[in-house]
Amino acid sequence: MIRLMKKLLIFIVVLVLVFFVYRLVFKKNKDSGEKPVPVAVGKPTAAFDESVTQVLNSYYALTDGFVNWDTAAVTAGAGTLETTLAHLKVDELKKDTVIYQTVISTLDLAKMNGATIKGSHDWAEQRHALNDLSANLRTILLAVKYDKAPAYWQECPMAFGEGQSGNWLSAKAAIVNPYLGNKDPKFGKTMLNCGETKMTIDFTKVDSAPVK
Repeated sequence: MIRLMKKLLIFIVVLVLVFFVYRLVFKKNKDSGEKPVPVAVGKPTAAFDESVTQVLNSYYALTDGFVNWDTAAVTAGAGTLETTLAHLKVDELKKDTVIYQTVISTLDLAKMNGATIKGSHDWAEQRHALNDLSANLRTILLAVKYDKAPAYWQECPMAFGEGQSGNWLSAKAAIVNPYLGNKDPKFGKTMLNCGETKMTIDFTKVDSAPVK
């Protein structure tokens, strides 16, 4: 009787061990299958970089239109930007990367911002769309680590009124404010240089990173 009880006890212990081993292995396999980790790095191609350069050039021309309060130039600039955004060579990016996922989602937002600027006849609405567009383009530059030229992330502390800031990207460190510009109804051109650089996006050097 005692020997039988010992055998039964051993059998139960083995059964419990088998159960826990099975749970451990099964859970590990299940977790690894449910949580794929996309590749987080991948250098964009020269073709992609060139398409980003074209987007930036059209964006900078657009901001010049805002600086000069030139509605015709803004509308035309938004049309050019629309074309360059449509031709951004996202297919040159590896599709299983975080970079690709970020660019695709942000690009759609940037296109909507550009469409608002192009289609609106409300100067205030266009300027708000410029603010959103600028933020989305900055996200793309940081995601792909654009290294063909620095870009300066600048801010006007009163773009939309006292205490309501607005941001934009510039190819130059000097402040040329597209929100107040040189023909503001209230300030004229006295606030043309109002603002400051909040971040320098510069990946042109090896191991470089944005400087806040």
